[in-house]
Amino acid sequence: MKRKIVWLVVSCLMVLALLAASCTKAEAPATKETTPATKETTPATKETTPAAKEAAPAVAETPKYGGALIYGRNTGILNWDETYQPTWTLASNLVLVNEELTIGDWAQGPAGTNEFDFAGSGYYTVPSGETGLLAESWELPDDTTIIWHLRKGIHWALDPNNAASRLVGGRELIANDVVFNIRRQYFDNPGTTMYSTAGAARPLDVSAPDKYTVVVKAPKGLIGMTWEYITETCRVMAPEVAQKYGDYQKWENSVGTGPFILKDYVPMSSATWERNPSYWGTDPVGPGKGNQLPYVDSVKQLIIPNIATRLAALRTGKVDYDSGGYTAADAKQLLQSSPQLKYVKDMGGYPIIAMRLDKAGLPWAPQDDPNALKVRRALNLATNNQEIKDVVYGGEGEILSYKIVPHKIFKNVYTPLDQLPTESRELFEYHPDKAKQLLTEAGYPTGFKANMVVRSSNAVALDVSQLLKNYWGKVGIDLEIKPMDDSAMQAFQLKHTHDQMYYHGRSSFNPHVMYSSLTGGMYNMSIVSDPKLDNYYEKMAGAYFDRVKRDALMKEMNLYVLPLAHYVYIPLPYYYYFWQPWMKNYHGERSVGNMNTGGEMKWVWIDQEMRKSLTGR
Repeated sequence: MKRKIVWLVVSCLMVLALLAASCTKAEAPATKETTPATKETTPATKETTPAAKEAAPAVAETPKYGGALIYGRNTGILNWDETYQPTWTLASNLVLVNEELTIGDWAQGPAGTNEFDFAGSGYYTVPSGETGLLAESWELPDDTTIIWHLRKGIHWALDPNNAASRLVGGRELIANDVVFNIRRQYFDNPGTTMYSTAGAARPLDVSAPDKYTVVVKAPKGLIGMTWEYITETCRVMAPEVAQKYGDYQKWENSVGTGPFILKDYVPMSSATWERNPSYWGTDPVGPGKGNQLPYVDSVKQLIIPNIATRLAALRTGKVDYDSGGYTAADAKQLLQSSPQLKYVKDMGGYPIIAMRLDKAGLPWAPQDDPNALKVRRALNLATNNQEIKDVVYGGEGEILSYKIVPHKIFKNVYTPLDQLPTESRELFEYHPDKAKQLLTEAGYPTGFKANMVVRSSNAVALDVSQLLKNYWGKVGIDLEIKPMDDSAMQAFQLKHTHDQMYYHGRSSFNPHVMYSSLTGGMYNMSIVSDPKLDNYYEKMAGAYFDRVKRDALMKEMNLYVLPLAHYVYIPLPYYYYFWQPWMKNYHGERSVGNMNTGGEMKWVWIDQEMRKSLTGR
């Protein structure tokens, strides 16, 4: 069922009015400094549509300062404090202010050597593709010790109009600030997302032997995962703010060392940042190498859940960029009317249907029961993945994406569908007769009833859910679809309180983390508990910095887990991501390093003359 765009004229006019009102001119900065870097990048898959040619990186132009960067997002902001929500949920609204120890190396991306594309949301970057951010360098003197050496001279931004910022007073960042944040995430608050997610890889100790050195002790054999969790999933916030106000949940408590300062937030409407005039970072590559960052005077996020309104904003040039992706059907319509738009086509996260395996009374549980396995396999065999790809994704997707996607970063890990053993390959094919046979063998000749929660704001997921209801109904399974709002779905994720099935999605770029399979993991929504999978996690963590060895383990792990059907496998969609031609030094990056969505905004600049000539603003 291809979704048709319903033009909601009133809502469009209201949002476009807000967009127009938000356009402001900015002044150029006076000072320039320099920041080092080193990183990797893998160009994302980019293709063409019949309507227009996909954007290719243009010849680098000399950056210009000034202007307001305005972009749309399709979801609301859930929080301003990583202790209460996961880092990947909050990255796009925190990354502009609060920095981490490391970041993906912009110089190794499309703006530089093009080793990595940083295109996927939550894009995983191998260690050689990372560079220091707050940390100037790091070392691993033994298999349980990580030492970070902080940059000297980084200061907290000072906003004289903000009480929390005045409290910090623009002082220098020191090692104890980093220690405070690591302790807050991984020691002091067992209820935090990262405490649960890191699990056995949580740090054992953290200390600051001097003003610019942070030392972390990691569990033996897990140092790689400890390094990953701490380097790019712990944004550093000013300790005195939490000590006085209790936490960072109010936007007014936002204080950071990053390129922008948060100035305003209107729930479910907009968030506005202004340039940090004292930001320490500089452009590492290209014609602007050595320039003080950021280039734009301000960034404004407009929260636009309605797809028709977002498309209208892109078409009329009222937004410079849209962080939300579009399926092929919507993208091709947009390109027919607005061929000047730049875009990349890239993989979304892989969708999977979680089934609780810890409730013995459910047809697909317990996990190791032979009849339960037959039911799980039957659900997969009864799912027409090719039709989902063709109808919902407009023919643009990957039928096999769990747990490894066909991206060049996984060229030595991915096993193509036609090379899988039959017991795995058939799970991605449509065999309703065999599904019915397996259900009968498992003791369900007439089927059963089931329910599944799904995010009400995810139109694609709702479309797929309706197809699943139809497919499964043909083999006797009566599926109740239960749409839930974002906060309810998040609560289910954090507490595992879903009743039966959960329409789930994970990042396509970090299979080594095993979010959906690690025993006790926060995002293990099927409640899988398999000692062999846990052992694979430990072995991959032990080989973290040996890419060849770890890739081989990932490939082996994936071949082991596929036939067990802990989830119902759904095709991965390709999405189109659009921006305007006047948005310069941008190539489709969406996560410069691990879970760093939005971080690319500090390198982007606006060709204000082009924008004005094309839009009048």
